[in-house]
Amino acid sequence: MINLDTAVANYASYESPSDTATSKLIIRRREFEDYCSAKSREIEEQRQSWRYYHVDQWTPEQLRVLRKRHQPPITFDRTGRKIDSLSGTIRRLRTDPKCYPNTPNGEQGAEVATQVIRTINDASFAEDLEVECCRDALVHGIGIDELMLVPGDKGDPDLRFVYVDPRTFFYDPRSLHSNFGDTRFHGAYKWADIDELDALADGASELVKEHLDGDGGYWTAFDTDRESLWVDSRRRVRLIDHWYKRGDQWHWCLHTGNVEIMSGESQFFNERGLSISKYHAFANMIDIDGDHYGFVRRLKGPQDGLNQHRSKAIHIMNTRQLKIAQGAVDDIEVTRREAARPDGVLVYTGDPKALEVLQPEQEFLQQTKYYEDAKTEIDSFGPNQQLIQEFGQNVSGRAANMLQQAGLAELGPFLKNFRMWKLERYRACWVAAQYYWTGERFLRVTGDQNVAQFMQINGVELDPYGRPMLVNVLGNIDVEIKVDEGPDTETVMGDIFDLLMSLNQNNVPVPPQLIIEASNLPLSEKKKLLGMLAQPDPGKQAAQAAIIAKTQAEANLANAQAGKAQADAGKAQTAGFLNIAKARTEGMPDGGPEPKTPLDYAEQLANIEETQATAEHKRVSAESLRNKDRVTPLQLLADHAQRHADRFSQSIEQIASRGIETYHRNLDRRVDDFHRAEDRDSRERVARFAAANRPTPQR
Repeated sequence: MINLDTAVANYASYESPSDTATSKLIIRRREFEDYCSAKSREIEEQRQSWRYYHVDQWTPEQLRVLRKRHQPPITFDRTGRKIDSLSGTIRRLRTDPKCYPNTPNGEQGAEVATQVIRTINDASFAEDLEVECCRDALVHGIGIDELMLVPGDKGDPDLRFVYVDPRTFFYDPRSLHSNFGDTRFHGAYKWADIDELDALADGASELVKEHLDGDGGYWTAFDTDRESLWVDSRRRVRLIDHWYKRGDQWHWCLHTGNVEIMSGESQFFNERGLSISKYHAFANMIDIDGDHYGFVRRLKGPQDGLNQHRSKAIHIMNTRQLKIAQGAVDDIEVTRREAARPDGVLVYTGDPKALEVLQPEQEFLQQTKYYEDAKTEIDSFGPNQQLIQEFGQNVSGRAANMLQQAGLAELGPFLKNFRMWKLERYRACWVAAQYYWTGERFLRVTGDQNVAQFMQINGVELDPYGRPMLVNVLGNIDVEIKVDEGPDTETVMGDIFDLLMSLNQNNVPVPPQLIIEASNLPLSEKKKLLGMLAQPDPGKQAAQAAIIAKTQAEANLANAQAGKAQADAGKAQTAGFLNIAKARTEGMPDGGPEPKTPLDYAEQLANIEETQATAEHKRVSAESLRNKDRVTPLQLLADHAQRHADRFSQSIEQIASRGIETYHRNLDRRVDDFHRAEDRDSRERVARFAAANRPTPQR
């Protein structure tokens, strides 16, 4: 959109009008006139779509007929509400842009690019701008914005996205791509007071004063809608920001149709260094005639039925039909008026059956049924009422995702065009930032809600050796970066939270810290709860100390028993040696217990080792149980991820198999068609040959 406040920065480099500008201006004017004539039907439909959106849904001819019937023009607007609900639902699905590197060395560059794009979008209030463009595409059929250069305070220009009214946008009528990638010219226009032109260029008002009345035939249908706004001023001029492509280079020309004010080459480029336009547009739908249209075309029929059937039903309620015998009343018109009044008095003579008031109840029920059918047709389009009502409740991430998919399935082509338009804008602003942002800047990073973090770009710091070095210079980031929208974090974390809660309900030990991290609580509340869990519990500490003391006591008892048994074995061995010595000296020992054999000593040692092994086994078993408690939740998560991956791979294989089978069936069908055609041609050739060689009958 033409912005007089930022015109000086946006058109900082331009060419002054010259003698050769006359022929160029004739071409520019012819391009605009071609658009006005070729797209007259599309413009008229767009005007009607905006009227339906703004609850102006009865034509003047219909209103005249209703007044003649004394029928009320009732309007039950469902079209505007449906458009607003679609726009609001799509706004809820919005995600922030995110950059991904294609090489391992591009991690830092991708992070810088992400913050640069988000900074430009935040400064441009991109969320509100995207909602406006989304609504325009739903109603008008086209959504547009432009990338502007505005004066900055860092010694270089700033970048902003600016909304463009689609009713002021024109384009190459031969364009059939949803992203207008095949257009050779486009632009926007606005009506401006002649005194405002001097803000663009010195002496501009003097150039156009002689051509104020030279706009004959240079109009669009939208101009007539707002003609009354300029009733007090006749010193106005149509200011056209005309962008056109010459070869591979985009140029711009700011003119009034008769006078060129300034012109120049495009200041914007894509990632390959090719010139691009500052306007970014996308289409909702394109019909077989090449006309762009929105969803009002689909809602117009049910909306008309809604209004007409409801108006007719109310008219039936307020009217009566009279069945009168000849001569039963003195004045038929008086009787008609009295019958229409709720407190009317009907005067008749003769038989009471000669005057009968009829109420067309059957027709009233039919009109009501048609009204309900039209209402259901509008309500069932796009996100249904269940989605609108349940999305704001405390539903899980998986449930919300299913509601989104069920409600937005009909909007697939529109959402695809809308998403590609946003990605194109992100790429354009990133390349422009690389080219124009040369001064040192600090970008705010909102990773932590409690601490404001900043990223420095185009800065200078000292390395460990005291030498100056550049930091995050945008112009030196030459890695290939893939720009995409960030993931739906709420839905992903909701799925993880649902999984953890189901594991906990099935008596699977899940650490409370994992549940708190996966919840949708605010970051401050998460930190508070995690801090409370990190504090030691006196009861648990006492229980753990008792268990450890008991285990140590059992181990000490086992060691004491083993020592006692070893001491008893040593004592018995000493007594045996003593008895043997006495037998040798005295010939025969006194009566007493029979000395133990070496086998008995070996058995006692085996018992001691068994006791020690049992104690060690108990300690190992306790440690194994504790480790198993730690590993079980992670193992369950890993198993769930593996099963999900297996199901995904099986789905891919099934899709690939079906695609291959479909390809083979189509190939076999084409081969059969080819053979049948060849056989048919061969039979025709044989028949023609036989007919040619058939002898001519003699007369």
